[in-house]
Amino acid sequence: GKDAATLERFFDLLGDEECAKITDVSADGAPWIETVVESRCRNAKLCMDPFHVVAWATRALDEVRRDVWNQARRQGMVAEARELKGARFALWKNPEDLTERQQAKLAGIQRTNAKLYRAYLLKEQLRQVFRLPWRAAMRLLDRWIAWALRSRLPAFVEVARSVRRHRAGIDQALRRD
Repeated sequence: GKDAATLERFFDLLGDEECAKITDVSADGAPWIETVVESRCRNAKLCMDPFHVVAWATRALDEVRRDVWNQARRQGMVAEARELKGARFALWKNPEDLTERQQAKLAGIQRTNAKLYRAYLLKEQLRQVFRLPWRAAMRLLDRWIAWALRSRLPAFVEVARSVRRHRAGIDQALRRD
């Protein structure tokens, strides 16, 4: 299950003594996890799981892609809409894992669609935060939040707000790496 009752049962199975030994809990930002961890693992710090934080940006990127695709379709730009429809995986994948064809698709987006390419760069820069040493990561995260908030991309403005809300857990995760 994915709920507070399941997590409570897990901690019941561990017992109070083992729960007291837990120092860090990695989670996805769900409020119910924080509530249960705070009550059951008093010595634990909640860490935001980097995969889930970057997933927020990936979902925002896909929202921008769909918006740009729909706009191209509405304006009768059939070829551009077709290119955008086939760009999903090139935008989602890590740059180091792109095929030559996906690299070409991404280069085409860079040349022809500044809005979508900006969204891609925002996703990639947030991913980079989790690859740096703690102090450098925190500086980059501050710059990322500022960029996302002024990006004029509503989906990324919302991600930036989520990142700010979960900043303590992100900081904790970055300190642990």
